[in-house]
Amino acid sequence: MNSWLRFRPNLLPLLLIVVATTVVYAGILGHDFLVTWDDNFYVTENPDSWGFSWQNIRAAFSSFYIGNYAPVQILSYMFDYSFWGLNPFGYLLTNICVHILNGLLLYRLLSQWHNDRVLALFATAVFLLHPVQVESVAWISQRKNLLALFFLLLAWEAYCRYRNAQPTQRRLIYLASVVAFVCSLLAKSMTVVFPLMLVMHEVCFHQPDGKKRYLDKLPYVLAAVAVGFMAIYSERPDIGSGGRTGFHGGSLWATFLTMLPVFCKYLKMLFWPFGLTAEYAPTIYTTVAGEVVFAGILLAITAICGFLLFRYDRRLGYWICFFWVGLLPLSQIVPMLSLINDRYLYISIIGVAAFGGGAFSRLSRLHDGRFATLAAVAAMVLLCGLAAISYSQTLIWRDSISLFKDVVQKTPASDRGWALLADAYRMAGDVESVKKTYESALIVNPVSPIALSGLGNFLTEQGDLEAGNRILLQLLQVKPDHATGWLILGDNRLRRKDYTGADQAYKRSLEIQPGAFIVYLHLGSLELQRGNTGLARNYFNKVAVRDPYNSVLAYQLACLEALDGRNDEALFWLNNAFQRGFRGYAELGNSEFLKNLSNDPRFAMLIQQYFSQEGLK
Repeated sequence: MNSWLRFRPNLLPLLLIVVATTVVYAGILGHDFLVTWDDNFYVTENPDSWGFSWQNIRAAFSSFYIGNYAPVQILSYMFDYSFWGLNPFGYLLTNICVHILNGLLLYRLLSQWHNDRVLALFATAVFLLHPVQVESVAWISQRKNLLALFFLLLAWEAYCRYRNAQPTQRRLIYLASVVAFVCSLLAKSMTVVFPLMLVMHEVCFHQPDGKKRYLDKLPYVLAAVAVGFMAIYSERPDIGSGGRTGFHGGSLWATFLTMLPVFCKYLKMLFWPFGLTAEYAPTIYTTVAGEVVFAGILLAITAICGFLLFRYDRRLGYWICFFWVGLLPLSQIVPMLSLINDRYLYISIIGVAAFGGGAFSRLSRLHDGRFATLAAVAAMVLLCGLAAISYSQTLIWRDSISLFKDVVQKTPASDRGWALLADAYRMAGDVESVKKTYESALIVNPVSPIALSGLGNFLTEQGDLEAGNRILLQLLQVKPDHATGWLILGDNRLRRKDYTGADQAYKRSLEIQPGAFIVYLHLGSLELQRGNTGLARNYFNKVAVRDPYNSVLAYQLACLEALDGRNDEALFWLNNAFQRGFRGYAELGNSEFLKNLSNDPRFAMLIQQYFSQEGLK
């Protein structure tokens, strides 16, 4: 009853914040999956996420998805699929709900720690309505961000209860906190810094029992270390198809110089959130330039101000530390392909929001509250402005084409942005725009690996094998260790019936990335075309060890069994392929390997079952 009485005055402003957040994000419920940007790997082409089953749950906990070990994320998609199938409406609705829940949990924690209603309300509103949050909410694949914070806040809430609980209740509540933190890590590993946040909180805030406790942080540290090493491993391109790369600029020093302006860019994004987009093209610095010096001075001034604030008011200074600690896992300590993204601020922004809330609360109390009305009006104007910018930002996330059109408009120097736009056109079937857009990428960067490999692959798929071969050779001349380039070159040669050349290209790709099991799938296809079913089976078995639920693998095994005259086994694998999401209509109609099944009534029943509406060409 007492807690309800304390909460009641906050109900209306909190309700208004929730309504404002709902209004800002309601428009995304009509958006599509971003099928050229991870949504295909996580949902639309990933049978592991299509509803709850022991097979899918096992796959979620035993597989890497685009370099991420994130079983909690995949489980959440199973939940969505159970209600909505492959309708993006439901997935985006879940994103909005989790984002709002995160705001409410944040409000509760801030209220407990600061006993300041104004601070908590302002910080919650900034967290929910700031434009940098749009990427995490409007992009289905970034469910991991939302869930990571959700479970982290639950872990923190349980930890606070553990510190306040009676001795007989503490153990169970503490266990719940640790379990929630593990779930956070299994959604996205960026929360590995939570133990450090707990230690800082121990130092900066008065604890209920008046004691400083550090030993009880050890289980959190162990969990963070274990998942951190798992994340580093899974991000290897040859293991989990992740984004780990070499140091930007070729050295640790160059990466350090490059990150100084990037950190300043993050500050600008928070305080001047205009021009936000899905891809940025930060300058790579290998020597100390003027912009690097300026960024270093600005960051030094920020650090000094933060230190002085920390000495003056530890509780408020804590949030400055929180912001920078939250960015640590995303600071290229382990080099990753992406240097900067809006979504990297999803958790860190809490530090800035809480600090801003504290500053706003103090301003409203100056001179016995004479500035309260002025401060309230200023806050309303600020929050309405953030909400308006966020709403306009949601519009660009409608589909892949609108998203990457925005990227190339705001960041025309991003060859990656142009290449991703070309890929979006390819998925939409706009063949004419694909080639032009790849050529635009090559104007920006004539040796762009992503543009050259994409164009080479597109030309190969279109049957312009000579032009595709020329582009791919150009790529490999510039970047001879481009594993994907060699893989596509192998496909090009396979289409030209150059089996020896295809074999050499595939094996070169495998030499560069020994753990890239997908290459074995292509080698198996090559041997299948050669008629070497035994060798093909060996390659397919290697794929099955790493990705046993791969739909293309199941289809290839069906072709292999049909070629060997084992119709029962062929039909078993064909049904398996369809269940896993294989929808290669053209391949089914043109496959020489499946001709042996054409007279089997069970084959016709399978086609009728899975393709009754599409038809088989």
